[in-house]
Formats: sequence, C-alpha cells, structure tokens
Amino acid sequence: PEFFMVNRALRAVRRSDVCLLVLDATAGVAEQDRVLAQKISDDGRACVIVCNKWDAVADKNDGTYDKAVKYVRSELPQVRWAPIIFISAETGQRVSKISPAIDAAVESHRRRFTTAVLNEVLREAVSWQPPPMRRSGASAKIYYCNQVSTRPPTVVVFCNDPALVSDNYRRYIDRKFREALAGFTATPIRWVYRGRRVRDV
Repeated sequence: PEFFMVNRALRAVRRSDVCLLVLDATAGVAEQDRVLAQKISDDGRACVIVCNKWDAVADKNDGTYDKAVKYVRSELPQVRWAPIIFISAETGQRVSKISPAIDAAVESHRRRFTTAVLNEVLREAVSWQPPPMRRSGASAKIYYCNQVSTRPPTVVVFCNDPALVSDNYRRYIDRKFREALAGFTATPIRWVYRGRRVRDV
C-alpha cells in the first residue's frame, strides 16, 4: 500500500504548481517524505511543509518548536526554502494558516524581478564573498544575471566558465538572493550558469 501511495503522490507532484508536503509530527521524517521532497525540488514546484499531529507531541516546552523546525530543515534540505506550519487536523489548531500559505506560495512561484534588482543583489553577493580560487589558480568571474521565466523563477547567470562555480558557491548565491528578496519564499529558484567571454559582456 505504501508503494502505491508514494506513486500516487509522485504523479500528483507532476500535475501541481504548489505541493503540501504533509509530515507526521509524532513520527518524524520518513524515507518517502525525502523521496517526495526531492521530486518537488527536481520538478520545480512550490512547497509548503505541513506537520500534522502537533497536538500529540508530548512534553512540549519553549524550545520544542525551534527544535522541530531545525530537525525538519536538516532532514529535508531539498526543500530548505519551504515554510513550515505545525497543525492539528483533529483540533483545528493552525489549520487556517494553510490556505494563506498556499496563496503566498503561488505568488512566489510566479514572481518576477527586474534585471536591475537581480544584478544589484548579485553584485553585493559577489563583492561580499568572491568565488574561491581553484588550486590551478583559476577562479570564476560572475558578470551579470537575468530572470528568463517563472513557475519556478529561473535565473541565468553569465560567467567566464560555469565549471569553475562550485556547488557551495551556487548555494551561497541562492541563499543571498533569498535573504535579499522576500518574494522567493516557498519556491525553488532554478539557476542556470552560462559561459561568456569578457568581450561579449
């Protein structure tokens, strides 16, 4: 039964713009949750994480909420950008927050920023932390970027050589954009790095 449930969920992800990833707060993150989170990220869907049965979590204290958020973030890094809502379907606790979260996710998924705004953020990020130099002495040079589509927001970054832009640096750029631009909440950002010669810039 679990196999068929996961397959139905995977098919639903393909048909969706926004996905609610529902977790059991009393059971923790299961392997099928990780599979679904990866699918949501790979397919570029917006996402809201809903942790149900929050009322059944025993011995809650002032630190329980923060610990729970940290745990979900560490277990589901694929959707680290997704907002998390802790609810109880049985008591109705915070259920009313789901619909506004979906509306906000739809808006984020369709968000478009001007090239000027994007490049201001990019310049600040690169100025604050330039791409690291490789052992060979080569380093990436980031020139400019522009958004080419939405659903999800897709940004093309022009540089001297995409192979020189490490995964860590790509995650850094993603993080700086999310910190600077609130409109990217609840949606993945697709980053496309393209090589360009200096004289073509």
